[in-house]
Amino acid sequence: MAVRTFRCEYIWLDGGAKTQSLRSKTMVLHMNKEENEAINLSDFPVWGFDGSSTMQATTVESDCVLKPVFACADPNRGSAILVLCEVLNTDFSPHSSNTRAKLITALRPYVEQEPVVGFEQEYFMTKNGKPLGWPEDNAPGEQGPYYCAVGDGNVAGRDLVESHLGSCITAGLSVTGVNAEVALGQWEYQIGGPGVNALVACDHLWIARYLIERLGEKEGISIELDPKPVDGDWNGSGMHTNFSTKTMRSENGLAAINDACETLGLQSNVDEALNVYGEGLERRLTGEHETCSIKDFRYGVSDRGASIRIPWHVGKSGRGYMEDRRPNSNADPYLVTAFLVSAICQTVVVEKTDDKE
Repeated sequence: MAVRTFRCEYIWLDGGAKTQSLRSKTMVLHMNKEENEAINLSDFPVWGFDGSSTMQATTVESDCVLKPVFACADPNRGSAILVLCEVLNTDFSPHSSNTRAKLITALRPYVEQEPVVGFEQEYFMTKNGKPLGWPEDNAPGEQGPYYCAVGDGNVAGRDLVESHLGSCITAGLSVTGVNAEVALGQWEYQIGGPGVNALVACDHLWIARYLIERLGEKEGISIELDPKPVDGDWNGSGMHTNFSTKTMRSENGLAAINDACETLGLQSNVDEALNVYGEGLERRLTGEHETCSIKDFRYGVSDRGASIRIPWHVGKSGRGYMEDRRPNSNADPYLVTAFLVSAICQTVVVEKTDDKE
């Protein structure tokens, strides 16, 4: 049996009170594996870290536990693996900052409904505190030429975008596309969607976020997930979330989509969404720049100014998914998905129960 050496990057979410950040450290593992032998999640040992330095513990009781939950090839380092971890307490219970565990709890009762989620992750690239491609002393020309643009002066940062896309593909993530966004230096990539388990889609998004941060390090470029990094007449950044259940994707599923939108419009659900859709929603959801005001809720076919957009082809075919446009670029996909599953799938279960009665 050959001994193979791997650099394993253990990645986790810290205890940031409002917006969690990624942390990571490297473990060198020597595995008794043949060249083509599969590597399993069980091959990665539980590890630990100083939680007092990540806002997850006190100095007196500083140890936190890292439990590997997802692994993929590290496309940017040879013989290396990315290992996404949940944070546990030393008694192996989920840490209070462990939002992945909260999603698992939310999903458990609704497996039969087969919830599917896909994310449109927007972000700005910045250098020296200014969006990439912007003149040093002022702003570029107004919005218009930059969305899905080509050509020098219309886009900035494409090389990094292409490197990130290639990295996501090589890592085996469920990336489905990229495009330049409405402001210069602003981009988007899409993760998850049909055929991808909802929990896995969230895992993939966190790894994709990690990969672009590391690629940005090499170029001295920061990846800005603040939802409104530039004041004025500029679009903010969202994490538009496409959601569906088996019923929504089935024949006449549009009725279930409309029911879900009505459910999300209940005041209790509007309030809860604002709690988990990311820090700084009030700065982005102003009612301008393709957003519905934080004070309002509406949905409609092809309406990008609505809280929830139903794509035109869904309206035409009568089945598919809905796009919740409210989540911020800095939102936690675990919490967003847990909310949508709990709010929407619970309603379906209640309706089924009432029918049987």
